[in-house]
Amino acid sequence: MFDEQVGISRIEVKLDTTNHGQHKVLYANGRMQVRVLVLLHGIDNNGDGVSLHGHPALQSLRLIAYNGARPLEGEWSVAIQENRYAHEMSGGATRLTEVPRVIDNRISNAADPVQILQFWVSASRPGIMEVAAEISLNGAVLRSNGVGFDSSVTLEAIPPKEYSSSSFSLSKYDKKQNRGLYEWVQHYHIGLRADGRQVHLLDWYSSEVKLDPYDSEDAVQVYVSGNIPGEQGSRKTFYGYMAPIYGPQATFRSPHGYVTVPINKVPGQLTLVQYVSADPQAARESDSAFEFAVIDEFGSEHRLSIDGDKKQLTFILDQSKRSMKRLV
Repeated sequence: MFDEQVGISRIEVKLDTTNHGQHKVLYANGRMQVRVLVLLHGIDNNGDGVSLHGHPALQSLRLIAYNGARPLEGEWSVAIQENRYAHEMSGGATRLTEVPRVIDNRISNAADPVQILQFWVSASRPGIMEVAAEISLNGAVLRSNGVGFDSSVTLEAIPPKEYSSSSFSLSKYDKKQNRGLYEWVQHYHIGLRADGRQVHLLDWYSSEVKLDPYDSEDAVQVYVSGNIPGEQGSRKTFYGYMAPIYGPQATFRSPHGYVTVPINKVPGQLTLVQYVSADPQAARESDSAFEFAVIDEFGSEHRLSIDGDKKQLTFILDQSKRSMKRLV
């Protein structure tokens, strides 16, 4: 039970726990996040520092616009859950695995008189936002926008980078794995190189297929060549399967049953699996390129397409102008 006289002597809004930097730039793609910290200095009725941990007022803490005191919403969104996209324009430490789920956003010790709570802010359109904080305590609304306290940070959202088709690559990886006469599996990697370095690709989706949950090992069929006349009258078919973004292996259904193959051997590159069969096709031939969107390490989206080269028994990667929607 908290004393009704417990108060807040100071509210600070920062980008880190030091005083270095009150301005940060992010891409306006709705995914890239910037961490914003709110420091609440608790005080008791004797003027001594006291922890606010567990105080019900913390449930009312939120980020607001410095000008106007409106909550961040719409084009600017706030979450307590960190995602795995890079939080720094330089790339920083990109997460290549799922981020553990959190149940609260406190990062300070429970007994500390200064409680620190973190928020993750993203923007869906370019613009500038000066961010302050607001909390309701003992029937009063306390804000850091110059009314009682004065502390804020400035976030600048800029348009995401666009890359030409030459920045993306589709290349064979490892030797083909023979699985019988005229049957083999070949791995391809889809990568992005720009600004003198590899830019990690962390996700993909398409309007054409519904993806399984992240913990699924099932690869998604994205291409079927149809029957191709070959040497000595033999007929071949090749299939393309986009692998899951997590995990060391993927499974797909071939004309001879289920096949499990290793995937994700190069961090930050997506895996496309080719299966070549001497059997007649077991699925409808693709009548157009498979169009999909990849998401880079900053959360920016890029639209691509995959088609087949039947003469070379390989794939062609190109750009797509089609709008994409993730199927759920």
